[in-house]
Amino acid sequence: MVFISIFPVLNMLNLLCCAGIILGGAAGTWYYARQLEKSGQFIQNKDGIMIGLLAGIISAIVYVIFSTTIMMIAKQNPVELVYKMTEQWGFSIPPESEKMLRTVYEDYQKNGFSPIMIGVELFSRIISHCIFGPIGGLLVASIFNKRRNKV
Repeated sequence: MVFISIFPVLNMLNLLCCAGIILGGAAGTWYYARQLEKSGQFIQNKDGIMIGLLAGIISAIVYVIFSTTIMMIAKQNPVELVYKMTEQWGFSIPPESEKMLRTVYEDYQKNGFSPIMIGVELFSRIISHCIFGPIGGLLVASIFNKRRNKV
């Protein structure tokens, strides 16, 4: 999940209904199901959901750590890009948002990161990864169960 989300070209896969996150949950469940089959046990749907959920939580945390580290190394302030884009497109920033952007801008200038942005990104990543990761896990668990029931 992190690998697909962090790299710019692979990241495009997530534009298709978070397909990269679904694939990550599916990959973790597939690996676990293969290990269970070796011991003569079989995966259940609830196992797939939980593996996808756990993979989603872990990947969200690791992604935020990686992206924050990259921003700190690059010494890039994303708020400058927001100002440039709004100016370029002729939009105006509401005063309430301007105050928040100023705070975030100053955090980036002073620390190289913004605790507010880390919190917002972590929250949004955990929500999205914990929705789509279990979907991938459930799909793989269902496929393994269907295959087992046919035999």
